Amino acid sequence: MLQLHVLGTSSARFAHGRSVSGSVLDTPGGIALIDCGEGMQKRILDHNKTLKESGENRRTRLSRIRCILLTHGHLDHSWGVLPLLQTLSLDGRRDPLTVIGPSSREAIDWATQHPGEVPPKDSGISSSDLAILFMQWQLLGTRDEELSYPINWVLVPFDDEIPCESPVQPLEGVTITMVPTHHGVPSCGYHVATENRGGKFNRALAKSLNLSPEQVSLLAEGNDVKHDGDNLVASQFRGEPRLGRSIMISGDTSHGPTGFQIEMLPSPPDFLLHEATFLAENQGKATQYNHSTAADAGRHATSCKAGVLGLTHYSSRIDRTSYSVSEAREYFSGPVIATCDGDRFEVDSEGKVTHYHRVENGWQPSILS
Repeated sequence: MLQLHVLGTSSARFAHGRSVSGSVLDTPGGIALIDCGEGMQKRILDHNKTLKESGENRRTRLSRIRCILLTHGHLDHSWGVLPLLQTLSLDGRRDPLTVIGPSSREAIDWATQHPGEVPPKDSGISSSDLAILFMQWQLLGTRDEELSYPINWVLVPFDDEIPCESPVQPLEGVTITMVPTHHGVPSCGYHVATENRGGKFNRALAKSLNLSPEQVSLLAEGNDVKHDGDNLVASQFRGEPRLGRSIMISGDTSHGPTGFQIEMLPSPPDFLLHEATFLAENQGKATQYNHSTAADAGRHATSCKAGVLGLTHYSSRIDRTSYSVSEAREYFSGPVIATCDGDRFEVDSEGKVTHYHRVENGWQPSILS
């Protein structure tokens, strides 16, 4: 089961009661943060407190965080990283933490040769490149000897626009794939998928053959057995393999074939969380700033055969997200949700998606697929 807690739906700055980017993804292998804008550690703590007080069986404990997955280095997506790392140390964390993000070989080489410096404007390297920020954060006080826990800093240089598995997989039983996007700086989205599972064991068939408990156990474990002179093949007692489930978080990206290689994802995402910074009337601004409109999000959701589309990262110009939903629905026939801060989306083992909408005293569930 995967559950995404959306804790920031605003772009660039706080607006209309929305925080900047940051989500918590709860997986069978632990918790991942996807982006970490300003004040993220307090948002996580407040959200966890509300979950507990509401009697929910899910938690967003800081201690369970295994990794931080950054889509790019713009500050509305990364300004909360250093305070969060310091908070974890003050809490006495001992377990290692992995921080992953996209970069370029040129930026990695420059940051290594000029630690802590800002690249000159004519270098072609953005000061927001994560290679630059990672080095600055380490110099500002996140070296292993100064924290209570080790950090594994993982920069992935993108040489092309083809999705690739992260070279480090910090969540057991979960595969993280980085999907290059087009946003003016090295950037990516994240496709997070659980492993495929074997088909259900046919206990009714086993019972009909009057097998002993030991024989049933052996078949369930995948071992062939002998019964009344016949060889019973374990695979014949299993249904069709069950596919793993997946969630895709787009990060910031412009629309187009070079912007988001969704056709090359490992699997169609059961839930796609996609930025929808602008409405179609501001397509010029979306193109200028390498962002997507709600219509673009709908196009991408259709292209990658997503089950459910969640919109996020709204411009401060947008105060009524119903218009965003209407535009996305022109290009995507599946369920479309305008996410709000505190919303949760759960994908169960069969691919059913449930939206838990944040209300005053907890959450209101609604099955979407």
